[in-house]
Amino acid sequence: MFVELLVAGLLEITVPASSCSAASRAAGLCAVDTSVGDGTVDINGHSGSKSRVDNERGKARDERGDTRGRDTESDSDDGLNCDDPLQRCGVYEVVTRPEPTLSDVASFAPEVAPLVPEPAGVGVAGMPVNVVAAAAEHIREGELFDLPVRVRFQPQTFLFDYGDGATRQSPTGGRTWNQLGAAQLTPTATSHVYEHRGTYTARVTIRFRADVDFGNGWTRVPGLLDIPAHTTRITILEAHTALVQHTCHETPHAPGC
Repeated sequence: MFVELLVAGLLEITVPASSCSAASRAAGLCAVDTSVGDGTVDINGHSGSKSRVDNERGKARDERGDTRGRDTESDSDDGLNCDDPLQRCGVYEVVTRPEPTLSDVASFAPEVAPLVPEPAGVGVAGMPVNVVAAAAEHIREGELFDLPVRVRFQPQTFLFDYGDGATRQSPTGGRTWNQLGAAQLTPTATSHVYEHRGTYTARVTIRFRADVDFGNGWTRVPGLLDIPAHTTRITILEAHTALVQHTCHETPHAPGC
């Protein structure tokens, strides 16, 4: 018995309970299994019973307020039996923002300037009338899909309808004679010649490109938005020339005066 105790003390051996002698039990060298259930090892490498590990997990989760992997607030076995060791199992709903369309951004009403004919809305048959539609890039702000948004409008094309059946498509809205540094009745990129006297209603439609920004950069809205600009009335007169001996101021009743 002395030899058995000496060897056990030197090697610090714990004898399994199934092969423990009376002398080993008296020396306190026998292992006693007090665990309940199947033995497990948690993710930190500590061994123990399944019930103890589960209780420790539940206590730690309650202390940090962690609800990942659970679709309800109850601490059921469904979350604990999840295959994911980080307990991220559960039912999640992903909500995406709808993609804006032209109908959505049309409510932001792009700015358009009045259609301006020169000279002063009165022209002469057979002579150019300059028609100008001013429009520039601009940004409007508001809400879309219950989110703050900026909408940027950029004019792309100008569709002129001169009211006598003639139309023209232009990449710009034109420029006035003064801006061009040209004399009156000079042809321009957006001017038109009316052949007959009368009153005509001219109009222009501006096609805008739209981009939206919900705070993470500009996104193109497919298509072009047609916005009618203001209409304007143009009066066309006829001009006649004649050789006279005196001016109409000098001879008010002369032919043609």
